[in-house]
Amino acid sequence: MTPPAAPSSNAPAPSGDAAWRMAAHWPDLAVALTEQAIDSVDHLLRGLGLLLQRGRLTEAEYRILALPAQRLKQCGVHAQQIVRLQSGQVRQSHEKIDLAYVVESVLQERREALALQGITVRRQFRPVELLIDPTVAYSLVQAMLEWAVQQGSRLELRVEPRVPDDTPPATAEPGPPRGWLAVDVLLDGPRVPESVYADGVLWLLAQQLASTDGGITLQRQVEPGRVRLTAQFRRTVGQARATDATGHDSGAPSTVFKTIGGSYAVVCSADAPTRLRALDVVKKLGIAADGVASAAQALAALAARDIHLLVLDEAHLPADAAQLADTLAQQRPGIAVVRLIGDAQPGTDQDAADGHHEAPRIPLEALDARLGPAVMFSLSKVV
Repeated sequence: MTPPAAPSSNAPAPSGDAAWRMAAHWPDLAVALTEQAIDSVDHLLRGLGLLLQRGRLTEAEYRILALPAQRLKQCGVHAQQIVRLQSGQVRQSHEKIDLAYVVESVLQERREALALQGITVRRQFRPVELLIDPTVAYSLVQAMLEWAVQQGSRLELRVEPRVPDDTPPATAEPGPPRGWLAVDVLLDGPRVPESVYADGVLWLLAQQLASTDGGITLQRQVEPGRVRLTAQFRRTVGQARATDATGHDSGAPSTVFKTIGGSYAVVCSADAPTRLRALDVVKKLGIAADGVASAAQALAALAARDIHLLVLDEAHLPADAAQLADTLAQQRPGIAVVRLIGDAQPGTDQDAADGHHEAPRIPLEALDARLGPAVMFSLSKVV
């Protein structure tokens, strides 16, 4: 029996040129959709907050309504990251950093949120130095952790130098060890979450970050009683002893990490809204911070106590900013500096406090998303 013919359409099929133009517009469409979604969610959250303040909502009702909105906003932010990475809007600056410190920094930043979600984390870290852009590394660890939280509530994280899976036979000279990060999700039963192999936005973000670096291999797999997400970093430096494929190591203790709890930062901006936004980001990292509107106030803070980090708003510079730059260069050459810039300013510049490194420069439009990672890695050099 002949199957019925498919219904015809009067609309002509798009030509090759039309299809190409349509595909070329997808990044712009994705940006417009995510911006509108994020803006709408922000208005919704502000409205819910206003109802809560007026007593029209209870705390429990607010959390029930706000949680899906916050998840939608986070999804939009991740989508923006993917589009930005795919379009090459990432200025990488490879530095030598400790992968274990990066992972611990992420865990410290999110410790309160993880506790509220009922997430338990066990860790076993050994120092592994990588040559990588700090923001890419930090964002990748964040994406891997968020992906794992979606699969279960009991996590085990491990960082170590390890012989790669594609190592040559035992008769050949083994290659150098690679940095290895494993995030295990312990399952409560034999059933594996369907989301493990779904190409959701977090998995796509992690893949895009790995592809942007070019030296990272991601793999997700299911083992008895657990789901494992691993990242292997080829650009490993140093002479750390590697574990074998079974995970056997030299017995060295886990890394003892520096904490940022005792750090102190100053945000210097002549614009009050920008100053408050930056302070909010810094304080959420668990860092003590004060905001100042002039270089004179910043210098007074420098004289009063030991300051580890200065966030300087170059888009709204105080009138006496030159005095601050001179004092930093002469008296505090080791202080970490993060610069906030306007859209018209260049994306990189030499740090006046350290001629050997570029000071992170964060566009004001990306302040909420990028200031936190920049602060963490700037502090890791001085704390």
